[in-house]
Amino acid sequence: MESLHALRDAVRMRYDARRRRARLRREILDYRTPAEREELMAILERYDMTIEDLLAGRQPPPLSVDSSPTRWEGAWEEIVLDLTSPED
Repeated sequence: MESLHALRDAVRMRYDARRRRARLRREILDYRTPAEREELMAILERYDMTIEDLLAGRQPPPLSVDSSPTRWEGAWEEIVLDLTSPED
């Protein structure tokens, strides 16, 4: 019986992932003007990602020496915010 539940959960997860990718495709297609496309590409560049990476569900690569300076700045801001936040 557990294998049936596991199978059902796996099918549900694949269905949800497919729905999220379809929604993402629609949202990306909403970037129609050249300015909007440049904005999207700038966002992706900050995370060393491409549209294909997004649609494939890939995660941004870890920071490296070759990562863009803006990505390093964003990571540094997140680290500083995390260190300055009150502990729970």
